[in-house]
Amino acid sequence: MLEAPVSSIRVLFSWEWFPVWILVAGTCLGLYRLTLHPLSTFPGPFWAKITGLWRSRRYFAGTWHEDILALHRNYGRVVRVAPNELSIVDENAMKLLYGHGHNSTKTAWYQVWEMPDVAPGLFATQDKNIHSFLRKRVSSAYSMTSILRYEPYIQGMLNLLFSKLAAHSRAGRSVNMSDFTNALAFDVVGELAYSEPMGHLETETDVMDLRKIIFNGFFVMGNLGHAWGQMIWFNNPIMRLAMKLKPQVQSFDAFQQWSAMRVKERLDNLGDTKRYDMLTHFVGMKGADGGSASFGEVLIEAMNIIGAGADTTSIGMRTCLYYICTRPEVFKKVQQEVDAFYETRESAAPISYLETQTLPYLQAVVREALRMLPSIVWQLLRHAPVGLVVDGKEIPAGTIVGISPLAQNRDPAIWGDDADEFRPERWLESEDRSRYLESRNMTFGGNGPRMCIGRNIALVEIHKFVAQIVRNFDAEFVDPQNPWKISTTWFAYQKDMHMRFKLRPHTRI
Repeated sequence: MLEAPVSSIRVLFSWEWFPVWILVAGTCLGLYRLTLHPLSTFPGPFWAKITGLWRSRRYFAGTWHEDILALHRNYGRVVRVAPNELSIVDENAMKLLYGHGHNSTKTAWYQVWEMPDVAPGLFATQDKNIHSFLRKRVSSAYSMTSILRYEPYIQGMLNLLFSKLAAHSRAGRSVNMSDFTNALAFDVVGELAYSEPMGHLETETDVMDLRKIIFNGFFVMGNLGHAWGQMIWFNNPIMRLAMKLKPQVQSFDAFQQWSAMRVKERLDNLGDTKRYDMLTHFVGMKGADGGSASFGEVLIEAMNIIGAGADTTSIGMRTCLYYICTRPEVFKKVQQEVDAFYETRESAAPISYLETQTLPYLQAVVREALRMLPSIVWQLLRHAPVGLVVDGKEIPAGTIVGISPLAQNRDPAIWGDDADEFRPERWLESEDRSRYLESRNMTFGGNGPRMCIGRNIALVEIHKFVAQIVRNFDAEFVDPQNPWKISTTWFAYQKDMHMRFKLRPHTRI
């Protein structure tokens, strides 16, 4: 009598029924996430509530700079972008998550950036005490005072860039400014960190494929950070062997080896240093025990300078070029302001960074351009602290939350109904208004201890670049209808930015 029921049960648990059970389990999980999950009341796309693959598919597509703005326009200030992740836009939440004295913690996404055999780095470390120690010991190297000390070397690279642009202009050739700005930024950090450029501008090539390596690395690791058990996938012998067999995937390994070679050369030749550069500072750092910093500690800082100072800067330069060259009246107004400055001084020497800070419209244009397209577009992920309330809703403690600098910088509640419009004049309305906007600006990741440490490098380089390029050239896009293409892989990379430059009558290059 019992044989039939037992037989039926055995059939239900046979391999033939396995796909059915997977379907049932998946359906139950989906229904739970839609109806009973702690985040079930928060709005968002249907599939985003069920699976993180919805968000990952868009990350892979490189369209997040469009997606995140559309999400907040359609769903409001809090959007559920994955089963346990909310994207938020809120000026008070920005302070709670990223400001001084915040009590939020970084999520597991950052673990994938902890490279094996290398000491903890500023970006990846989740421990706030360790982060504070690391930032304090390198902060003077990134201070505005230190960066201005290196300004002649930054100017040397700008001079090389402009000579290249002039040569192409005289030959009647257009140039891809996606490549040239990237080359400039990498050569500048080479000068700042290692006392010599890397050769990207001089050769007009991607030296050692370094820029491609770093681009691929951000894409791979940025997406891998959302994978289940990401550290198991990334740091295991089988995966590392696979990376060696597939060179384009082992991007950060190659970058790490390149940096290690530079650090070793410096440690072996301490007495032969040409000048005091950032690597000199890193070599002289102290460890937590008061002794000399380890090789791994010096190495991670040498690698950070590339990440902190190169891509952020080149993206900013391209963004400024885009907004002034697609608006002839803005280009002409900046040009006239710079020309007027030169008329008041006897020297024809290139304008310095401090001198650019006396030009209000130039400053407003740079601020507004960087607001419109910050280099970082993905959310800066944190665990929600207790008591986080956004748009009248309390977010459960521990929820993965994040603010996209792009979405925050386009928030009408902060920037007004014209938040999506490029309007430099908003920065010139009053000092109080300008200070308020700057305190809410997330161009460099906010205004707290987690702000991009390479901010001063970017500011000096971008202001000098914009002022000097309008002084020396008139510029236009080859195809004004398609001036660039953007692909978001954590950073908002602009590609295919083909431009023509025309030397101005007074230019001597």
